[in-house]
Amino acid sequence: MFYWIIYDISEDKKRNKIARICKNYGCARVQKSSFACEITKNKLEMLEIECKKLLEGTDDYLFILPACSSCFERKRIVTGFLDEKKFCDLDFVFLGGSE
Repeated sequence: MFYWIIYDISEDKKRNKIARICKNYGCARVQKSSFACEITKNKLEMLEIECKKLLEGTDDYLFILPACSSCFERKRIVTGFLDEKKFCDLDFVFLGGSE
C-alpha cells in the first residue's frame, strides 16, 4: 500500500535519524519533512516501532497516512513549471530535487 510519512521534529539529530529510517525502508523524500512510499504492512509496522522509540517522551510527532489506489488516482499536481497534463496518467510523480 502507498503511504505518506510526514513529521515535525525539533531536534536535528532525531530528525536526521527519522529521515534515515524512512530511507532505509525504501521511502522517497518528497519534501524536507515528508516521505512517500509503497510498503508492506509488516515493514510499515517495523518502521513505526523504530520511529516511536526515538520520539517517546518528546512533543514531536510523525503522521503515517495511507493513500489507497483509488484515492491516489484522484491526485492533483499543481506546478508552475511543468505541463500538468503530461503527468496525469502516472501512478507516482515527484517534482523537485534529486534527494
